[in-house]
Amino acid sequence: MSLRERLLYVAEHYKQMGGDVLVKHEIENMLTRRLPISLYRLEHINREEMRISGQHAETFPYVTLANKNIESDVMVAYLFSEDGQRIYLVMMRGDSEEGTDLKDIRFFTPEHARVLKDNHIIIGTSMEAKSFEDRVALYLPYNIADLPSNDQLQDDLHLLLSMHEQYIKTYGMSKEMLGDKDAIVHIHEFIRKSGFTYERHDIANAYFALKTKPFIVLSGMSGTGKTKLAQLLADSIGATIENGRQVLIPVRPDWHDSSDLLGYIDLRGDFRRGSFLSIMQQAIQHPAYTYVAILDEMNLARVEHYFSDILSVMESRSWSKGKIKTAPLFPGHKMFRDIYLPSNLLIIGTINMDETTHGFSQKLLDRTNTIELNKIQLDSFDFLDDRDPAQHGIQNVQIQSQYVHLKDAYVEHAELIHEVTNELLTVNEMLIEVDLQIGYRVRDEICFYLIYAVKSGMFTFDQAFDFQILQKVLPRISGSDGYTFDLLKNLYYYCTNTLLDDEFETAVVNADGMRFPKSARKIMEMMRRFEVYGYTSFWINTVR
Repeated sequence: MSLRERLLYVAEHYKQMGGDVLVKHEIENMLTRRLPISLYRLEHINREEMRISGQHAETFPYVTLANKNIESDVMVAYLFSEDGQRIYLVMMRGDSEEGTDLKDIRFFTPEHARVLKDNHIIIGTSMEAKSFEDRVALYLPYNIADLPSNDQLQDDLHLLLSMHEQYIKTYGMSKEMLGDKDAIVHIHEFIRKSGFTYERHDIANAYFALKTKPFIVLSGMSGTGKTKLAQLLADSIGATIENGRQVLIPVRPDWHDSSDLLGYIDLRGDFRRGSFLSIMQQAIQHPAYTYVAILDEMNLARVEHYFSDILSVMESRSWSKGKIKTAPLFPGHKMFRDIYLPSNLLIIGTINMDETTHGFSQKLLDRTNTIELNKIQLDSFDFLDDRDPAQHGIQNVQIQSQYVHLKDAYVEHAELIHEVTNELLTVNEMLIEVDLQIGYRVRDEICFYLIYAVKSGMFTFDQAFDFQILQKVLPRISGSDGYTFDLLKNLYYYCTNTLLDDEFETAVVNADGMRFPKSARKIMEMMRRFEVYGYTSFWINTVR
């Protein structure tokens, strides 16, 4: 008899267990011996590793499959309903009161169209049936009247066993996660030993920016190692090109729409999948791992043309079954209707600002942290004496955003949120003069950044807010009129509590001991550019 036939036999005859002794023996033999034998014979079941046990509760039978070599209270099982009309292939936790939380099991397993992650399973009405229902994290439901083919049953079992294996690996690693501070130290050491010298607070800034929103932009003059830093950030958290969890996508000047990034239909009618679509699909299938897409020189083409679809769905992020999800990227598409922008996919863009590139719109600047890299330390050779850097299992659950909407953080961090908001109200009073005031999205993201940075102990409030002025406010400012120059003077006073006179050099030196020195130095640079060229912007090469 096949696996399908033996599952049907148990479902249809179990209620006869209380009758004739011979009938009871036959059913018991089918449940505890023959059905496990059918499972042991499957190609993807290793008898040396798997323990399969057919058992029965007071009113319904079940079969458990557990790996002998793994200590875990989470198992795969077949559960039969009390009325004999349904069979469920499930992943469930054991009966210990301190067992694994169902939310953790659901989080650390990938999404699949056939696998349900809800609480709608129905075993029966007895207390024991309800106890089993409460321990099921995910399941595939079968009706006896239309039980799938034997091949489909085998494929489903292979799927759930694979999901169980991935859960064991990723959940085990998640329990060994570093704190934010330790993770930043690890990433900084990894990058330093790779031969690139960046200040630890700059690495911490990039880390918190990615945690705030999984999209950042690295800018700066050519040769500062922007692309290499993006690659090393990915390598340091275990997302490498070798394991397929990192992809480098060089942007071409002739990109005009998202087909260049996501895919297109060629002349033969075949769909050519883009690199970005491929890594999205992998990230969706493996939610506990971090994936990184690096868009190199992303402003060689107009970002708003080829990246607009992704920017739009990025803003649709919301909570769904304990996970951050976006709207589908291809709604209604036959093949890709279930594709969305997963929270475990980090996007790092690199840009140069010169005569060969395009500027950034306000729409893009509002949706990212722009991190400028212009400091180069050619005389740093410390890394030559160190061993090769080791990667670390920093999991997505650690670097993933904890908040999507301000209400997610308000109860726990109300005082800090009000402190940030009061500062932004002051900044907006200055920005309103040139119609560049900060909106709700930027306010929320600055609040999230401050929460992560201050809570970690890496930054004080002023240090973290300094980075946010530099990365979320100043890139918005450009112009050649007197209003722009006056705005910069007012912002300088806000950052330093020092009124500017004609002694620019003296002012910028004194700024080191003032409240927001990084932003003050950048403002001074922008003001000098205005005086020399009659025009200024955040970007260092736009007027040269």
